[in-house]
Amino acid sequence: MTPAAPEISIIVPVRFARQTIASTLQALREQCEGLAAEIIAVVSSTDPTREALRELAGDPKLRIIEMPGPHSVPELRGEGVRLAQGKLIAITEDHCSFSPGWAAGMIDAHRTREVAAVGGPVENGRAGGCLEWAIYFSRYLSSMPPLGAGPVAALPGNNACYKREALERCAPLLAGGFWENEVNRELLALGYVLWLDPRLTVIHRKPYRFAPYLALRYRHARCFGGMIARTLSGFGRMRRILFSPLIPALLMLRSVRLIQAKKRRRREFLLASPALLLCYLVWFWGEAAGYIAGAGAACSETD
Repeated sequence: MTPAAPEISIIVPVRFARQTIASTLQALREQCEGLAAEIIAVVSSTDPTREALRELAGDPKLRIIEMPGPHSVPELRGEGVRLAQGKLIAITEDHCSFSPGWAAGMIDAHRTREVAAVGGPVENGRAGGCLEWAIYFSRYLSSMPPLGAGPVAALPGNNACYKREALERCAPLLAGGFWENEVNRELLALGYVLWLDPRLTVIHRKPYRFAPYLALRYRHARCFGGMIARTLSGFGRMRRILFSPLIPALLMLRSVRLIQAKKRRRREFLLASPALLLCYLVWFWGEAAGYIAGAGAACSETD
């Protein structure tokens, strides 16, 4: 007899995460107690974290997938989604912890609403100084609590759970990896609803060093710019290049508005602002490089 499909598959793309992967997988094991669930950790064969993952093998709910060669986080996600067996497919990251009942809450949210995906806030668990706050703000400020329940235009890449049938309608997009912004836009265009539940929180705990983080942001931005450039005419690309110097100011203005609206972490934001502006300047440089010279190898070297 064929075993029943799990209710939920939880995808964990693993990239240079020797410090955090054991605690993340232990947290997910605890989340999945009593649930029909599987955890899929996907790692590149060239990543030294694969040795740590092999030591964690043995749990019947944990599947470890090694992809030959080096891969980006979106590529690892995409492979996990392809191999997932669950009716729901949740995606998180290799450095996270979770609010009590996170996995069960994802299942319950899908049972009670007609939505394509459910997500929640991202809180900062690396709050040791202004550089760590700058990293958090540059990636997750829009997902920082407080957030209200309801339909949204986007869900965070490390805290979202999708119905399988909805993702199947996005199959052409997934061929190049799972890029959450593209998938979310496509689902909205198809008429689906994305739902945010403020009770389902993920805590970001990635121990970044600031200089390598800036290099990572450059690669991410160049990949982003290169992907957009492929869809533009020559005039459209030139317009993007000419206006790209406005990017840091626009990002900073949006961040100030968000922190004012949320009415918390204002002191941390103020102290982190110089480093945050540097993050945005690096993003501008990478995005402009993508418009001018294309993505190059950046898309395979990014989180």
